[in-house]
Amino acid sequence: MEKISRKMQLIIFAALGILIFFGGARYYEMRLDSVRFEASLAVEEEETRVEQQAEDEALKLVSVHVVGAVEKSGVFTLAENKRVNDAVELAGVLPTADLSQINLALPLEDGKQIYVPAKGEKAAARSTFASAKQGDGNININTAGASELDRLPGIGPALAQRIIDYREKNGAFGSINDITKVSGIGPAMFEKLKDKIRVN
Repeated sequence: MEKISRKMQLIIFAALGILIFFGGARYYEMRLDSVRFEASLAVEEEETRVEQQAEDEALKLVSVHVVGAVEKSGVFTLAENKRVNDAVELAGVLPTADLSQINLALPLEDGKQIYVPAKGEKAAARSTFASAKQGDGNININTAGASELDRLPGIGPALAQRIIDYREKNGAFGSINDITKVSGIGPAMFEKLKDKIRVN
């Protein structure tokens, strides 16, 4: 009986040893799989972050002029994927504003004017968007975005940005002659521009 008992003990110990060995191996394998999954997930998240960052950096900027029943009318520069609502929020709406008359979901367009009507004002009187260019082809230097200004003779991207920076700092141009106050635009260039620009 004693020999059988010892034999059984050995069998039990061996069985336990096998179970512990395979259990440990299985746990290690599961842990390794978990580590691999977490590493793979981290790589995917990093790739997504880098792609999103690249997309954000690739976004172009647009300038729009917000006027009407707003607290701060003026020119605002936003990413091209923004909506009318984003520009209106930056300008701040007055209590008298009637936002139901404009489409806040419209995507922004460079060089456009966004008009926020007051309550009681007929929507037909003004459209949500108004171009900086009139039927005569002249460009409104108070509302034009960089891309529209860039099309003027002698005005490249750098000067277009200076014009925008000037009006954001000093307010709207009172007359077309005021554009000569922008660094880089002298009398000679003004002669080329005067028949192609306007202020209202």
